Amino acid sequence: MRKLATAAVSFSGALFMAHYLLPDHALLISAAVCAVLSLAGLLFRSDTRLRIFLVCLGLAAGFLWTDAYTALFFAPAKALNGKTESVTAVVTGYPGETDYGSKVTVSVRVPGRPSLKTQLYVYDAAPDLTPGNTIEFTGKFRLADTVYGENTDTFLSKGVFLSASLKGDITVTGAGASPRYIPAVLAHAVTEKLKEIFPADVSGFMRALIIGDTSGLSQDTALSGALSTTGTAHIIAVSGMNVAFLMGVLGVLIKNKRLLAAVGIPVVFLFMAVVGFMAPVTRAGIMQLFLLAAPLLKRETDGVTSLSASLLIILLFNPFAVGSAGLQLSFSATLGILLLTGKLYDWLERPLRDRKIYGHPLFRKPVRFVLGTLATTAGALVFSLPLIALHFGTVSLIAPLSNIAVLWAVELTFIGGIVAVAAAFLFAPAGAAAAFIVALPARFIVNAIIGLGRVPFAAVFTSNPAIAAWLVTAYLMLVVFVMLRARARQLLLPACLSLATLCLVLILTASFSDRRGLSVTALDVGQGQCIVVTSGSYTEVVDCGSTSGKDAGDILTKYLQSHGRTTIDLLVLTHYHEDHAGGVQEVLERNKVAALAVPDPSIDTGALPGEILELAADKGVRILTVTQDTRVNCGGETVTLYAPIGGSDENERGLAILCSEGGFDALITGDMSAGIERRLVAAERLPDIEVLIAGHHGSKTSTSDTLLSAVTPEVALISVGYNSYGHPAPETLQKLALAGIATYRTDRDGTVTVNAP
Repeated sequence: MRKLATAAVSFSGALFMAHYLLPDHALLISAAVCAVLSLAGLLFRSDTRLRIFLVCLGLAAGFLWTDAYTALFFAPAKALNGKTESVTAVVTGYPGETDYGSKVTVSVRVPGRPSLKTQLYVYDAAPDLTPGNTIEFTGKFRLADTVYGENTDTFLSKGVFLSASLKGDITVTGAGASPRYIPAVLAHAVTEKLKEIFPADVSGFMRALIIGDTSGLSQDTALSGALSTTGTAHIIAVSGMNVAFLMGVLGVLIKNKRLLAAVGIPVVFLFMAVVGFMAPVTRAGIMQLFLLAAPLLKRETDGVTSLSASLLIILLFNPFAVGSAGLQLSFSATLGILLLTGKLYDWLERPLRDRKIYGHPLFRKPVRFVLGTLATTAGALVFSLPLIALHFGTVSLIAPLSNIAVLWAVELTFIGGIVAVAAAFLFAPAGAAAAFIVALPARFIVNAIIGLGRVPFAAVFTSNPAIAAWLVTAYLMLVVFVMLRARARQLLLPACLSLATLCLVLILTASFSDRRGLSVTALDVGQGQCIVVTSGSYTEVVDCGSTSGKDAGDILTKYLQSHGRTTIDLLVLTHYHEDHAGGVQEVLERNKVAALAVPDPSIDTGALPGEILELAADKGVRILTVTQDTRVNCGGETVTLYAPIGGSDENERGLAILCSEGGFDALITGDMSAGIERRLVAAERLPDIEVLIAGHHGSKTSTSDTLLSAVTPEVALISVGYNSYGHPAPETLQKLALAGIATYRTDRDGTVTVNAP
């Protein structure tokens, strides 16, 4: 019996139940119930008795630890929520840039309690701080369980309990040089060295691959989107693969097992510390430590035991880590590899073993690599795919091919990158020369992933309800066949049925989408706007941006692909503000766009207009600068682009768009003020419309009585998310209600679609 595994899984199971199912007040009661149930073990003998004890007491311990940890850390953080306080803290990381300034992680001292890890936001240039600095500052604190009004596990799962907005200045009261911050200093040095020696086109990828720093990928929207689409995001999630590469090199250099353990254990631990003890690498590192220690302790290693023990250790340090998508995916994928990959590989290789050509090394080695990659990918996906679909809404169909295409180069690039960095610290020219060579396979990986990500139906998305239903049905069939103890060959039946069903879903989705008349969709992009207008096979997008943490470009791309739309025939920008145009570059990178209609770029003094137009030109997109009213005929739909009609504010110098087909009309006014709306009504012959996209996210300064009286809409869509502006304004909502206009808002109703009858 796997005693440690049984206890660890029970303990971890209690933490998962506490996080997702049980209210806080039920934890102690649940612990008591489990403790009492453990007494049932006295009725049994031997292994059964022990198993009951381990399960029940493991559950009880998990509930108790969750309650205690909450009291120690979350309760003090909750006491600071919403308050502005002057505090003393210790800097635990280096400052980093944000869209609005900078941020730095600090540990806030709380009298009589453990320090609270806090993300401090500075709306200015990054302060000159280093790990170990003691600082004093005044900040407004908020619990880190909510971001832009939505609950999130992102910060709590990393042990960050608070966020704070700086009020005033930071005072450094102590330098500090504790050895505990050596890994952070080393990580920063490696990151800076990677920036220095690698070319800009692969620098971000190399930092993500080697050190887990994905900040450099945020600007590379084509790559970041393709990683998800192709099922290769695990490459940049520093995890078991990286640890295996590292130990593989040490294994080649050190043949003595005891010496390998003596060197490998501190190397693995240092590697975990340098990348910040992220859940995937910590899981892999602990399992590797078990593997290295087994010969020294004269014990056989057991994959399931070491996997469950690593989960136990991670959750002992932070029970809130159960909410981490990275942790869930890492453990589910590893469990699938441990339980299934060997069997899948054996099944795939068996028909080849008796073939004469298979005995030739030149043939056998590459075939084994392909079969091994297929078996590993399939094994990893069996348990992790539902979680990927749940967390990210993506099901990569091209993942097996993508991994075969690039994994051979990933090992070379990872090891080569480490060698290049080490050489750069010793002799800069040697590091630069090594980086030049390593950049070659790195470019291959990046370009291959981007190219594969553009393959039609490389991935499908659960935003299409039919895809979600298909995935659930496929797994139900798999479960039924497994419960019936079907043989490996018999499992081909549900696999083929699932594939045939998926093809049918994709064909029907594309077919029904092309047959519809005019359809207007307001995507839920948070505080921003992205409107999709379709008519038959024609696709028009108006605006794409968000300022509330949502990736508008990614949301749009997934929406279009899930509905079988591969081309944006016309992309229109009402104006260039971030909440309307911030996602456009990603849209241009990841989608085929035929034409782009924009207002005069000189209306905005920022860099965004120039960046968008330059990228569009590079992509061969036809650019139409609208300086006078323009009508575009697109099949059965007519799109009228109303040129800006004055105003001093950038919001007032944007475009308005009227989409018409038959007797169905939809009007989009961007962020126009009431005054400009009145000018529009006076200058143009606007028809009675069916759909109005409420101006400026429902602001009280837009959607005037004059406009409503002139166009008499039946439905109003408000594209809005969490904000501090009061959008949508009560006055606007009341105005729409009094006019008898059915109103839908994306912050409450999600993505909203209105179809022509």
